[in-house]
Amino acid sequence: MNNREQQRKFSERTTISNSTFDVMNTTQSRYSNGQGENALPVDKEQLRTSNYYVSTGLIYFTGVIVAIILFIFVVPLCEFIVTPAFYNGPEFLLCAILFCVVMGYVWIYIGAKVLKKGRR
Repeated sequence: MNNREQQRKFSERTTISNSTFDVMNTTQSRYSNGQGENALPVDKEQLRTSNYYVSTGLIYFTGVIVAIILFIFVVPLCEFIVTPAFYNGPEFLLCAILFCVVMGYVWIYIGAKVLKKGRR
């Protein structure tokens, strides 16, 4: 039985489609999908992705730090701006926390926009 007969018998018995068979028998099948395209990122893409996550993490971290520092400075400085009755009440604390959280979020939002613009 020669090679061509073996191939014919195999194709009669098998239920795999030709494209799947070809992909399974190539050296590229470990890292490619059915169309032969690379399914896993190459090192350059992986480096860009890891840099993106590091810079995004830095933006979030600095946003939290900005909000905390802002809260530390806003509370004593507002003592001279607002009335003593409002400053001593719980509403002031709630407003100060809300203001600092919003400012931290704005910092993160602007940083994410700048990062997205820089990736283009």
